[in-house]
Amino acid sequence: MTTLTSFPENDKCPKVCTDIGAFKKASKTPEQAEKEIKNAEETKAAVAEPSPPPTFQESLEGTGLPPTGEEYLPNLKPGTDGKVDWTPLGDMTGTRPGVNKYSISRYSLNEWRKHNQNVLDPEVITESNIIDYNAKTSMMQAFGNIDKQQSENTKRLKQKARDIFRWKVEVEKACKAITEEVEYLEIERQRLKGASRVLMLPESISKECLDLRSNRFQSDLVADLAEQELIKEMNLVSEVRATLKNTLNQIEEQMAINKAAKHRIEYDCCDKAMAYNTESINLSLNTKSNTILFKPGSTRFGDYTAPLEYWEYFCRENVQNCEAARQKSADLRGSLNAILVNGGRKLRNQADRTDMALAETVAITQELCMKLEETLRNTLQRIADMEVLIDNLKDSIRKMDSAMKLAQTRLDNRNNWRPHGESVRDQPHLGLIEEVKKIHETVTSLLGQLRNAERVREDLLKKRIVLEKDIASKRKTLNIDRDRCGMIRSHYPSASELAGY
Repeated sequence: MTTLTSFPENDKCPKVCTDIGAFKKASKTPEQAEKEIKNAEETKAAVAEPSPPPTFQESLEGTGLPPTGEEYLPNLKPGTDGKVDWTPLGDMTGTRPGVNKYSISRYSLNEWRKHNQNVLDPEVITESNIIDYNAKTSMMQAFGNIDKQQSENTKRLKQKARDIFRWKVEVEKACKAITEEVEYLEIERQRLKGASRVLMLPESISKECLDLRSNRFQSDLVADLAEQELIKEMNLVSEVRATLKNTLNQIEEQMAINKAAKHRIEYDCCDKAMAYNTESINLSLNTKSNTILFKPGSTRFGDYTAPLEYWEYFCRENVQNCEAARQKSADLRGSLNAILVNGGRKLRNQADRTDMALAETVAITQELCMKLEETLRNTLQRIADMEVLIDNLKDSIRKMDSAMKLAQTRLDNRNNWRPHGESVRDQPHLGLIEEVKKIHETVTSLLGQLRNAERVREDLLKKRIVLEKDIASKRKTLNIDRDRCGMIRSHYPSASELAGY
């Protein structure tokens, strides 16, 4: 079965003819023609012969009395032969015509003439002619009216088919647009999910960097610029994640709306296609088609039949609702693209600031570590110098012991081995006492310098330990910030990857 896709402008039904055949209009109505014929027949009969005397039935009808009962029998009059005429009343009263030896008279001559006149009456033939004329005229008018009605209904069906086809095209366009929008929104939804998955990487990188920096020595656990930027990065990642989650919820809701609109428009498109095919089939039918049948009850409206205004409103509203859902979805896709791009740009900029802060921290730490190492080298040199000084002081003190022994031995010899008069307080003896005193003072001074040197040496050793600890701390900080955090942050996604591309 072929589907009508275009409508011929030429009408297939023949044009109504006004001069021949079934389409010729009669000058008189059948009633007027029948009345004229009866008048003509009555006039002709009145001129041809006189009217017969009224019958007994007509006389009864003229008196207004009922034609039954024996009281009316005396009104019977004998005929020309002296006998009573046979009338229809005779059948009722039991009266019979007179009988003679030659014949039996059942009817009178007037009745016989009346009977012949009734038999020869052309009224039935005239009526048959009238009926024949009326029937043919009615058939011609009926076929003309039916053909005209079919032509008008065919035009109405064509117009309805055009309207259905127009709305079918609109619905198909809307269906195609909403289908493409559903596909586009699904692509954007997958892109958003991809961006949410990619967002786990900068979050884990920031968290890993913060965890690594928490492993620094206590002296380096400071809230420096890198620490602040990492915390800002974590907060920004959380903010972007919340925005993406909210946007994903909106997309899920819009996807449900789009699918519902798509289902409705597809249902309407299917209905329009079926209705258009139905109208096409109706237009292809004619009185000679093999598929036409009697359909009892086809004139009744269906259970779900709606007025034409509602159909127009339903078609328009369905297309408008579908277009509104598509436009809202397109706006959401546009805002989604802006959200992803802006979020990715913000994260990338914050990552650059964090990298710069880490690089600055690494540079400061590296410079400080070099200064500490230089100070450690100086401290070690001073420790070595102090060791030499302490050794020299001890050696000097030891040398002072020999001088002290010499002076004290000389004094002891002078005190113990000089005789009575020779033991005097002369200059040599006083000089030896002064020498012992000077030696004692010198040794005391040297011992004080030795103690000071040893104390300074201890301080230098403590400082050495502190410097070595600080250097180890700075080296560990450098290892964390420069090597480990740098290696981890080298895997930070780009702005395009954060945008879901």
